[in-house]
Amino acid sequence: MRGTHRWVKLRPRVVLNSFIFRCVFPAATLLMMLISCSKGPTANNSQASVGGAMDVNYSARIGVAVRTNSRTCVAVKDATLQPGGAVTVVVPLSPQTFTDAQVSAPSSEACPIREEASPGVSSYELSLPSSANVPKLVPLIAVVGASSGSGFAMDNLNVQADLAQTHAKDTFRACGASDGVHLSVWQGVPVTGTLLWTGHYSEVGTPSELPACTAMEMGPVTPGSR
Repeated sequence: MRGTHRWVKLRPRVVLNSFIFRCVFPAATLLMMLISCSKGPTANNSQASVGGAMDVNYSARIGVAVRTNSRTCVAVKDATLQPGGAVTVVVPLSPQTFTDAQVSAPSSEACPIREEASPGVSSYELSLPSSANVPKLVPLIAVVGASSGSGFAMDNLNVQADLAQTHAKDTFRACGASDGVHLSVWQGVPVTGTLLWTGHYSEVGTPSELPACTAMEMGPVTPGSR
């Protein structure tokens, strides 16, 4: 009888422990998960904060292009582009414009943007829409991907984009030097913003209609360079 009484006396405690284990612990775990999911991106996440620059290597995403009498092509450090892939072509000379193009095929010969082919650079033929207003024999900036996916838009006479999808304004510039035309992409205002990418187009003499290049535009890009 005493043994039965002791079992009945301990039963509420067993039930309480079971309730805590089955109900309270899962609820606490769920609460912690909800709190974790509600946190915004941090410096260690793959996304940058709104308006912040990202240390991204754009050399495989941005290249130098040109339209000649016989072809339109791009040279970029990416050997994996496929026919039909979207490319946005930017005319960096004022008044700037942009248009959507497609990769037609890998080029059988180097795109004629420099006197000597750069190591690691692949050339592709591009197909432009018949309505495209892209001048011939003018250095162009080509961004892999459709314009709609990178926030391309016109800001008066200048092209702007949001390449990293961080709600920042990326801008495009061309400048002249004794070795040709230097192309650049900036986060923010050209020259005073953050330099994201540079490219070079060989041309004899300094183009008189372009602004003179700064030292930064003529060198390699370093993360966070200004």
